Amino acid sequence: MKNKIAITNFDFETQRADPDNLINVWIPEIEAAAEVYVKDDRFLAFLLAGLRLGGRFKTVKGLRLTDIVKTAGYSRSTFFRIFGGRPRFLCKGYQLTCLLWVKVYAKYLNQQELNLDDFCKFTMDVFYGASCSVPNEVLLAVWREHNGTHSTFHPHLAELATVIHSYLGQNRETQHLKIDTTELDAVLRSLDLIVVNARLEDSDLWRTPLYYNTLSKMLKGYLSTCICPAAYR
Repeated sequence: MKNKIAITNFDFETQRADPDNLINVWIPEIEAAAEVYVKDDRFLAFLLAGLRLGGRFKTVKGLRLTDIVKTAGYSRSTFFRIFGGRPRFLCKGYQLTCLLWVKVYAKYLNQQELNLDDFCKFTMDVFYGASCSVPNEVLLAVWREHNGTHSTFHPHLAELATVIHSYLGQNRETQHLKIDTTELDAVLRSLDLIVVNARLEDSDLWRTPLYYNTLSKMLKGYLSTCICPAAYR
């Protein structure tokens, strides 16, 4: 399985992330997950329309309501009944997309038995790659509309922590780790906040190996502190 999953087939350690290539591999994965987890056909149609248009134009201006409605195949009135307007659609669509990448992560993670090093690499490849696949302009527009805290802006982090804790506890190569769920959640939120701030500031260093390697060291550093000495006696 390792190195055969398209969404992790990137060299983030030495190369700048290419958002176009990331969008091309992530959109099919998100669409497939949406087909499974989004039960409302109308919501699903609008979400897929937004993903496809967003992937094509990569800007908020490219997500015109007329095109979203036409691509989804439902009326404007249906759109407004569900979302109330384009800003709320962007926010709900973005947050759902984040949750869906966690579902994609869980699907592939649970197919593998990874040691700690490989787990950290796989996790950061997905975490970083998914973040780089969303244009900063889109993130900024959603952040302004949300007008809330980081925790409410990215509620998918709670599920990510649950997925990671469950896997590490059941996986033979990592079940010796003694992980505090509250600490794990705080670490993931700290990592994500670094990413969000870099993207909101539109830092020139974002998508460079600097961020990927820094985040990777932070994740591995935390998990290394969870190793139980008794496991090696």
